[in-house]
Amino acid sequence: MSKSADPQSHVRSAVRLAGSLATGLIIAAFGGMVLGEYTFQGEGIQWLAMSGGVGLGAVIAWALNRIWAHAPPLWMAPVAGLLAIAGEALAVQRDTEGLRAWPGEGWAAVALAGAAGAYGIYTAHRLAAEKQAKGQ
Repeated sequence: MSKSADPQSHVRSAVRLAGSLATGLIIAAFGGMVLGEYTFQGEGIQWLAMSGGVGLGAVIAWALNRIWAHAPPLWMAPVAGLLAIAGEALAVQRDTEGLRAWPGEGWAAVALAGAAGAYGIYTAHRLAAEKQAKGQ
């Protein structure tokens, strides 16, 4: 039976969507709290804090890929990006204590987190489509 003819496919998609959102929010919140302990300001460029954004985006993309059985729909890319942005924004907000303007490194980390999350899902979607086209 093909995947599209399965009468339960919409239920599985709804469960995967709910699982994706819950998992992504948990990872974003936990990651934001941990990364918020590192400084995004000070002398020089804060490479550790900025690379943490890429790592957070990659972890969110990986988790969502696992939930969607390595074949996430393309619309999950912006969702993963937004979840990663939310987590990294929490980290920058915690570091700046909400009292100061965000440093440039904080903005860069937020942008990198969103890009990494979205790219991870986009790549998985593309690979799944290529496998399906080859009939694997």
